Amino acid sequence: MTKRAAVYLRQSKSDQTGDGPDRQLERTRQLADHRGWTVAGTYVDDGVSASKARGAGTAWDRMLGDARGGLIDVVIGVDLDRLLRSTRDLNTLIDAGLQVVTVDGEIDLSTADGEFRATMLAGIARFEVRRKGERQTRANTQRAAKGGVPKGVRLTGYTTNGSVIPHETRLVRSLFDGFSTGLTLRTLARDHGTPTPSLSAHMTPSSVRTILTNPRYAGRRVYKGEVVGKGDWKPIVSEELFDSVARRLADPARKSNRTGSTARKHLGTSLFRCGECGDHPTVRTAGSGGRYWCQVCSMVRTMTPVDEFVLRLAEARLTQPDALAALTPDVETDPLRNEHATLAQRKADLAGLVADGTLSRADVKEAGDRLNARLAEIDRLLQAADSPVALLSEDEQWAGLGALNLDRQRALIETLMTVCLLRAPRGRKTFDPDTVSVTWKG
Repeated sequence: MTKRAAVYLRQSKSDQTGDGPDRQLERTRQLADHRGWTVAGTYVDDGVSASKARGAGTAWDRMLGDARGGLIDVVIGVDLDRLLRSTRDLNTLIDAGLQVVTVDGEIDLSTADGEFRATMLAGIARFEVRRKGERQTRANTQRAAKGGVPKGVRLTGYTTNGSVIPHETRLVRSLFDGFSTGLTLRTLARDHGTPTPSLSAHMTPSSVRTILTNPRYAGRRVYKGEVVGKGDWKPIVSEELFDSVARRLADPARKSNRTGSTARKHLGTSLFRCGECGDHPTVRTAGSGGRYWCQVCSMVRTMTPVDEFVLRLAEARLTQPDALAALTPDVETDPLRNEHATLAQRKADLAGLVADGTLSRADVKEAGDRLNARLAEIDRLLQAADSPVALLSEDEQWAGLGALNLDRQRALIETLMTVCLLRAPRGRKTFDPDTVSVTWKG
């Protein structure tokens, strides 16, 4: 019975100097004619590396499927490197019951000698792939240590060689400035929705977060997810601003909204608290959005007069001479940031002390707990220094809180006060200020 042959042709993106698929097809068909085999199918993977997994959608996967279906008996390739670069792929062909014949070298899996030689050559090919990968890793590590511009996808705000792009730089700075002064990710995505050349679609909260969490914008070099030093490109934002934004993004209080959105449509939703309940749960919006409602005791308040009263109180507080001094700690932030960096590095070094036997795991845990406690205290002090009130400009204070957008109003109120709502007296139609209890912070 005439054997049914599968002709497998492959050329990787990095190998454009050798035989292309057309030349490979000519040589493999000549071998099939010489053996008297029928070519049952031609499988071409152009621009695909054999050293990486060739999964669904590749010609390699389709060929294996046809082999399992009993449509082919033998695979023909120009040489073993075109077919595989690992013993895993070789075993896949053997397990599929396929014979393999190559034009160069005449590796023939139909014989015991051919299978042995193929196994040895596949092992050597795998060794070369691993060694090449290790050399590339060392080169990337050295490049990162020297602060070179990372290769890969172009970062918004920069060219591929690290030069800044003015109009994209303004976008990035606007995102950092906006978030640091109380705007939410959703609001920033909405207000900066115009795509840039490096953004193929409109911005989303997720894409805004991706920008705000990239240390490269602060001039920091990152390798394998870790900051390894300073980059030799121009930073778009200061390290202080980047760290301030990172602390706010990591604040657990931002994750209280379980719907997945941090944007609010009303001033007091999940910010104002119920003064009637012992545990003071936060209030929600009721009905069409015109009332605040406590789901525990069913206390209901009309929204508009409460909002106007709270904004007036906050505005009055900001006009007092001691307002900013009381709410913004008088601390030197640079020493705190330096101490934070030192302690974070010391914490990272603890794992090595266990590995070399210097400390036991119990000792490391105890030391780590002490470091974590101090790091948390430093984060609290720095976050207080970066509060929305401290960042509010004099012009904005003079214009009044009503001139700010909702996100910044909420951020300021949360910093200034705790608002508890009480039930309105029965039969009273006018707003009673005594039904809004305010506790000032600071």
